[in-house]
Amino acid sequence: MPDQKAPSCKLVQILGETVHPGEHVTLDLQVARLYTRTTVEIPVVIRRAERDGPVLLLLAGVHGDEINGIDSVRRILQEVQERPLAAGTVVAIPVLNVFGFLAMQRQLPDGRDLNRFFPGSPRGSLASRLAHALVTEVLPAVDVVIDMHSGAARRHNHPHLRYTEGDENSLALAEVFDPPLIMKAPIRHKSLREHLVSLGRTYLLFEGGKAGSLDEDAIREAHRGITRVMHHLGLWDGTPDTERGAVRVAASKWVRAPHAGLFHPLVENGSHVQEGMVLGSVT
Repeated sequence: MPDQKAPSCKLVQILGETVHPGEHVTLDLQVARLYTRTTVEIPVVIRRAERDGPVLLLLAGVHGDEINGIDSVRRILQEVQERPLAAGTVVAIPVLNVFGFLAMQRQLPDGRDLNRFFPGSPRGSLASRLAHALVTEVLPAVDVVIDMHSGAARRHNHPHLRYTEGDENSLALAEVFDPPLIMKAPIRHKSLREHLVSLGRTYLLFEGGKAGSLDEDAIREAHRGITRVMHHLGLWDGTPDTERGAVRVAASKWVRAPHAGLFHPLVENGSHVQEGMVLGSVT
């Protein structure tokens, strides 16, 4: 009887390490060495099931003060610990911009916005090197990315996903995520979204809450959406909860006040409004 070959398993290689079926590991992405000779490392948490399946990256903390996504990733990892994956791999980077997180600020120490330096360079600024490390040492192994953000500069973002026109795979998965809003948005030059869309990768950009504070509604929406995506991809057994049906938003714009003063909102963020309604006043 001829020898039968064992079925080949998908190669999952991250940070130069091969993660085998059933392994749970935490690796370190080294990004800098301080004058004190201390290395700065970013934890990369990997949970792989025994069965093959998609590789999902949960990414938060690209901006160091946007902490809602960080807590959403933490909750998913805790749940994976209690309810093992049925198939595939979850790669989690709860805090990418550790410098900004420790200082509770959006940018890196040199004032640069990490999300304007992709795909980066091994010989560039700190932002460029960090972007390059993510692009070359983590992303090649990943099939789907969920990148979580919050409103900057004390702005509160109602929970929503942003998608790129023409990116049908990401739009289809956004509908599985089922947030309150799915918004078409232009791509920012040298952002992570621009890089991944150019490669044809499936990428979801979640926005919810505001920087510098925890927003339980935003965290719950992110957790619910990630859970639905994980069921859809087969990472967990079972079926997602009932779909609510996201509102599709074709465009968004800023409304500028005609004069200075204090803004008094008359409706809550995320409310359904009619044309002609008064949304607030400036006094």
